[in-house]
Amino acid sequence: MTAERSPSSDQGVLPWVASAPQPLLTVTGDSAVITPVRFVWRGTYCGWCRQYAPLWTDGGTIELGIRVGLPHRRAQQETAHWYQVWRPAAVPVVPPDCPNPACRRPATRMLAEQEVPTGWLTGTWRLSIGPFPIGDWLDDRCPSPVHPDTYRLMGQARSTMRSTHPDLAAAADAYTARQHHRAQRD
Repeated sequence: MTAERSPSSDQGVLPWVASAPQPLLTVTGDSAVITPVRFVWRGTYCGWCRQYAPLWTDGGTIELGIRVGLPHRRAQQETAHWYQVWRPAAVPVVPPDCPNPACRRPATRMLAEQEVPTGWLTGTWRLSIGPFPIGDWLDDRCPSPVHPDTYRLMGQARSTMRSTHPDLAAAADAYTARQHHRAQRD
C-alpha cells in the first residue's frame, strides 16, 4: 500500500494507476477470475490539509460469470443471472503521516493533559475488505480496480461466456432487462 498526493490532470497518469500490476483473465466455463487486481479506496482525505489521499492494495480478485439460482434473497424463482464480486486482498495500511509534503499537520496535540499523536485520515470508515457484490447498487465502501485493462478483461470474459454459453447468457440478459424495467417503473 502506498498513498501519494493526487497530481493535477495535466501531469498525466496517476502514479497508483501507472504502477498497477497487469491483470490476467482466466475463464472456466461460465465463470471468470481476474487477478492480480489493484484496488484503490476513494473518499479518504487528510483532515488537516484536505488533500485527497488514495490508499490501495494489490493482489485482489474480480470474480464474474453467469450463475443459475436465486439471484437475491427475496427471489422466488431460480434463474440465470450475471454476477460480479470484487475482492480486495487486504485493507490498506494507513501511513503514519499525510502523503502531501505541504501538509502542516502537527505531530502531536494535548489531550487530557497528555501529548498524543494526531491522526490525519478522514474517511477511514471506507476501508473495508468486502467482498463487494456488484449489482444495481454499489456499497460506499467499495474500492475500485485501477488498471484500465481490468475493465477490458471484464468485457472480454462476458463476450467469451456469451459465445460459449449462448442460452445461459440470453437468460441472464433477459433477467437483467426485467430488473431494469422494474426499476424504471418504481
